[in-house]
Amino acid sequence: MTSRFFGAGQGLAIGALVVTVLTSAAARAEGPGPDYTYVGVSYEWTDVKYGVKPSVDERYNNGSMEGYNIDASLAVLGWAHLLGQYFDGNCTPCGTNPDLTLFDQDFKGYKVGAGINIGFETIGWNDRTDLVVRAYYADVEHSNLNTDPGSGPDPLTGDGWIAEGSIRSQITPRAEFELGYAYQDVGTVKNSDVIIGLNYRLFGGLALLARGIIFDNDTGFELGLRWYFGDLIFGGRDSIVR
Repeated sequence: MTSRFFGAGQGLAIGALVVTVLTSAAARAEGPGPDYTYVGVSYEWTDVKYGVKPSVDERYNNGSMEGYNIDASLAVLGWAHLLGQYFDGNCTPCGTNPDLTLFDQDFKGYKVGAGINIGFETIGWNDRTDLVVRAYYADVEHSNLNTDPGSGPDPLTGDGWIAEGSIRSQITPRAEFELGYAYQDVGTVKNSDVIIGLNYRLFGGLALLARGIIFDNDTGFELGLRWYFGDLIFGGRDSIVR
């Protein structure tokens, strides 16, 4: 998710995480729970001005960030999946030159990782709810725009890691709810996020995502689509191997 890697300092995020439900398949081979094989695209916008603790980092000059995300996930086993995301966007205005003129930044990067999803039916509670734990490697590149080389601050470029934990639960045949926590340590940026998500299935495996984001210093949204297609290629189930 684009803005998480570029927020100022540690933040608290509350948002809608993309999820959906296919009635014919699930990550645990054949159950009614969440699915983990999909591709998706989304648009994200964040204003670096308003937040829970608005002590804005001057690197971002009270500007805004916007861009797009392309993500994919593959359920390898009924309880394990691989996933990744590419993001590209810009920050306007993103900082101040020594002569007090403003400059923008372009940013792009990716994250790749793996996750496990454990159904709550293993403890005799609910076959529509999963505990999900994920870990990623992330790499981010920034480049200054409309400024002379070397005249502005150095671009914030670096790599790092992300850890996530969440609970995903199907609440209707079309809607799924998620509550989770994520921690990012990428380059010079560290963020802690609380995530609340709801995604709605339109038809077939196509789902609409709508996401709101609130950091200490940021507020924004994400809108997009995801297509869950595991049952179409894995014989009616979501994963390659049961």
